[in-house]
Amino acid sequence: MIDAALLEDVDLLSLDAGNTVIFLDHERLARLARDAGFPGVTRERLIATEGEAKRLASDATQMVDPAWPERDGPGAAAWGRMVATMLARANVAESALPSLISAIWKSHVDHNLWSLVPEGFADAIARVRSAGVKTVIVSNSEGMLDRLFHKLGIDACFDAVIDSGRVGHEKPGARIFELACEAAGTTAARGLHLGDTFATDVLGARNAGMRTALIDPYGHYEGLYADVPRAEGVVAVALALAARGRVTRR
Repeated sequence: MIDAALLEDVDLLSLDAGNTVIFLDHERLARLARDAGFPGVTRERLIATEGEAKRLASDATQMVDPAWPERDGPGAAAWGRMVATMLARANVAESALPSLISAIWKSHVDHNLWSLVPEGFADAIARVRSAGVKTVIVSNSEGMLDRLFHKLGIDACFDAVIDSGRVGHEKPGARIFELACEAAGTTAARGLHLGDTFATDVLGARNAGMRTALIDPYGHYEGLYADVPRAEGVVAVALALAARGRVTRR
């Protein structure tokens, strides 16, 4: 469970979107790859290569970065690097990636690949908000999160959605976190950010002066970053914050 000290005087729960609030549907991504002619891509392999890609994300030059037609759209380049690196490490030839990534992107735009919501999420967020804690999404995304959250029925869970594709700032830069604090009417010192990627979530929150904890359900960072607190998930943290009672906002 998360360190109790991280929960003291928190009146902003800042949340990454992907693999924090909405989780990657590995089976759907594997199926899209198999349907495109890559039978060796499996859910299990993609879970492993997602971790490999996350660890490489600390140095973007180590990631696979193909040229593909939609690459210059909002949020598309970072999305493409992550998905392409996962697929390349699942033994998809790099020469095949531009057309494959383009095809997967079209499916992603139709319905986000990151779309699995944890059980009990909406109830936990309702409880923490009733305790006076603002909940704000801070995500490097493609400008489509509002639409996705509405489709998933969780749009009312958030006081604000700071989507890099809309605001023009990305993690790990501090400004996107500052926008979250402004939306919540608080300061970084009273915020706690939860996310699944060290290179963007942990470093970004630290750049902004915010507390942070890493969500790592598949153990992708096992044995790494011992100084970074871990959290079981948003539901557990929200319920723990709510159990502390109503916060006094400053």
